[in-house]
Amino acid sequence: MAEALKDVVRELSPEDREDILDPDFQFALRELLQAYKPLLEADLARVDTPDELTKEVLEAGPSCEDEFTAADQLLGRFLTEEVAVRLLPANARELLGPVERWRWCLLHIRCCIIFGWLLCRRPHTFRTSNYYLYRFWRCVRQAIGTPVGDALTAAERADFARLVQAMASAYKPYLSDQLASAEFPSGIPDEIITGKLDCLEDDDTAGSIFERLLAPDVAPALLGEEMFAKHQQEPWFWFCRCWCLCAIRFGCCLARIRNLRDFVRCLLFYRRCLRQCFRPLSCELTEPTGCVPEEVNVELKALVVAVRGTAAGGMFHHYVLEWSQDGISWHASDFHYPPIPPGGGVQGTLAVNNGLLAFFDTSARDPGFYFIRMTVVSVEGATQVCTTQFSLFKQEVRIISVDGAALDTVWADPNARFIESVPGICEDPPGTWRRFPSTDEMSFGECLHIYGGAFVGGCDGKRIKRYMIDYKPGFELDCFTAGWNNIWKVEFNTVWQYRDSNMRKDTSNLTAVWNTDCIVPVFFPPYCLHSEPQARLDPSCWASHTGLCELSGLVTLRLMVEDTDGNLYCDTQRLWIDNKPICAELRIDAVPKCQDLFVSQFANPPECSSAWNLPLSGIAYDAYINDALPLTRPNDNFDYYQIHVTKQGRPTITIPISMGPTSPCFKGTKRIGKCDPCNALDPHAGDVYGTLAQFDLRAVDLFCKGSLPYAVPDAFTIPRKECCVYTFDLWVYDRTVRSSGVNWAHASWPVKICNDLKPT
Repeated sequence: MAEALKDVVRELSPEDREDILDPDFQFALRELLQAYKPLLEADLARVDTPDELTKEVLEAGPSCEDEFTAADQLLGRFLTEEVAVRLLPANARELLGPVERWRWCLLHIRCCIIFGWLLCRRPHTFRTSNYYLYRFWRCVRQAIGTPVGDALTAAERADFARLVQAMASAYKPYLSDQLASAEFPSGIPDEIITGKLDCLEDDDTAGSIFERLLAPDVAPALLGEEMFAKHQQEPWFWFCRCWCLCAIRFGCCLARIRNLRDFVRCLLFYRRCLRQCFRPLSCELTEPTGCVPEEVNVELKALVVAVRGTAAGGMFHHYVLEWSQDGISWHASDFHYPPIPPGGGVQGTLAVNNGLLAFFDTSARDPGFYFIRMTVVSVEGATQVCTTQFSLFKQEVRIISVDGAALDTVWADPNARFIESVPGICEDPPGTWRRFPSTDEMSFGECLHIYGGAFVGGCDGKRIKRYMIDYKPGFELDCFTAGWNNIWKVEFNTVWQYRDSNMRKDTSNLTAVWNTDCIVPVFFPPYCLHSEPQARLDPSCWASHTGLCELSGLVTLRLMVEDTDGNLYCDTQRLWIDNKPICAELRIDAVPKCQDLFVSQFANPPECSSAWNLPLSGIAYDAYINDALPLTRPNDNFDYYQIHVTKQGRPTITIPISMGPTSPCFKGTKRIGKCDPCNALDPHAGDVYGTLAQFDLRAVDLFCKGSLPYAVPDAFTIPRKECCVYTFDLWVYDRTVRSSGVNWAHASWPVKICNDLKPT
């Protein structure tokens, strides 16, 4: 054993070297080896009798009860009252006093060692870990004199359920970290090759889980409300938790021993852990400092800055973080304390050594300078305070709207679309539509107003230099491919341009241009004492219509922001652009424009019960945006057409386009005819006319208009044997959004109608 100790000593710190030669340590080491000796000798004896070993395995399978009994016998032999006391540091013995006061604590420490030993003997799932947690809980209750029966009471069930929930919270950060490593393994090969990652990588992973599991607020569930209330006022109660944590980690260490040297290492670790229970409060903030960009935390669904450092000490109870922008007014909100998830909370209840203290939620915070303050509190109320400061760097680079249209999901979604609610047309009968209502992707045309954010800043010397808007035909997600066409550029150079009013945030107009601004206004002539050119960004728009039918199709808009360090930030959004004109042509084949039309030619017979239809011909056509793509919305963005008839100096009526089962429909939902508006030589060369509607001339006859399925005012009619001028107007609409409003085309055909029927 002396040789083994020499090997260990070479690897130890001066404090550990002194510890290992202490008589109390030597005594405990001998007791530990003696406790293991029967087990080691029995296993050594089996080496020469493989037949007996095989028979033993065949006759008795593994048993959970046998495992627990063996652990109790093995570790129970070691942790006698004398061993326990001699391993305690002097300040612990002084704190505890006579053993009669704290014997219950000592008895439950055996359960802690057994729990660590059982849990770390081999890999376990989360589910089986809870089985050992159950045995640990029963062991503790037995040790403190409140044993759990075979049939649990409602209170006991609730306590154990609380422990399982605590185990889940303790495990989640570990599982999340493992999942992240599995999903993004690209950096692991380099870490292994460079020696950063080796066999000792996860040495204290279990310890972190134990620390989170036995949080102070779990003690009532572990001990029971009555025993917790009885002992929590003891001045050394806090030490029992720290002692138990050391014991669990000691048991875990023993479960992994590979040689005699490991016994020494485990015992050294255990004694060091107990000594650390009495180290003074430690408060240190190491991050954030300097210029810190916020990051997306998927689990918290927030933009965050990690706060790292140390909040620990022998009598540690909790720590509280606060933020301030002036160092005077402090706020304890917006911090997410471990475990993550779920985050939240009002304080950190677990000691942290050079690790994550919390995430500072900056989602609703402005960029700029911040102070972070941490207060570490002991069980006796003593405090240690430390601070750090940093500059929050924010980036807001996003296109969120075009001409007031909204995206159907968040702007960061690569499948986001600008959508609209398309109303239904002509419901007859109920539930049946000529065009069903829907929610569809939109198209835009002419001069486009683009809205969003183009901002980076918050740190001195690192701010926006310029932003650009580009487009590329088709749907593109990669900002850095070739083929982009620049349509907008805004440069920031002067102090006037860097004013906050010019920063493009939230829903700012990105299609903005520099203009002169009055810097010093007064309310008397000349009303401005100092003005600066190119000092104010004014709203404008991008003229997307560059020629006949150009630009039209599915494109991707790219917003690119460059900061003063040359870093680039971008966002892309898909957009349908429609600059193809609508075709609207109207004619009455029966009569030329401005000529006389006689009712008697169509009232055949001239009876009110029969329709006197006048065919109306024309074109109501909107070209598909891109014939090579599926002919669905928004590529097919034809809306409807209507025909109005106006009596000179009198009312206007809208005439039916078709008849439903019970009522007329006054909107045409299908294209009529065809045209080629993009033919630069002759836009009418390919015109094809069709029938738009039938105008029932009974509408102009006062005696017969009542037979129509729609209302016609008396003033619209003409007496028999009289004439009047009527104008037929065709209005054709598509769904393209333009800054001027609804997109339409119009045609008209005036005629003089003579009601030459015999008077009644």
